[in-house]
Amino acid sequence: MTTTQENAEEAAGGFPFETAEDWQNFFEKFGANGRTYQDFTQLTPQSMEAIYMVAYNLYNAAKYAEAEKIFQLLSILNHFDKRFWIGLGACREQQKKYDAAIKAFGFVVMLDISEPAPQLLCAKCFIAQGKTEDARGALEAVIFNSAEKPEFAQLKQEASGLLDLINNASSGNP
Repeated sequence: MTTTQENAEEAAGGFPFETAEDWQNFFEKFGANGRTYQDFTQLTPQSMEAIYMVAYNLYNAAKYAEAEKIFQLLSILNHFDKRFWIGLGACREQQKKYDAAIKAFGFVVMLDISEPAPQLLCAKCFIAQGKTEDARGALEAVIFNSAEKPEFAQLKQEASGLLDLINNASSGNP
């Protein structure tokens, strides 16, 4: 029996599908063609944007726990929108939930490994935790992914500066 079949049989008889076959069809189609939970709701892109603005405004008002809940919902509804994951990670970082923030930022890295910004955000969380080796690796990834890309020059400069600070601290140099 496949995992999809097992999931379908466990879910059979539950909302919104009644049979194992209906659930299996859902599980198989959900993962195909880049589908999201939003696709199975009545939420339009405009609705998602309005919800995002609520979370964004809560974050800017330093209501991080409230904003985190909304960003988490948005991230579940559309796991392909990087803004939702960045917002979720930023809320968690502000609450000093560094491991959870790294997971959120890490998901953005998985969506686009060549994007250096979320790698820098991970590095800052590692630094806050005192995990210098992890921070060093993330900063080196930022520098590598920023090379020869003028649009990422500022990120590269920031990462280089942080890496220098870590290296100087490790070697005992001021």
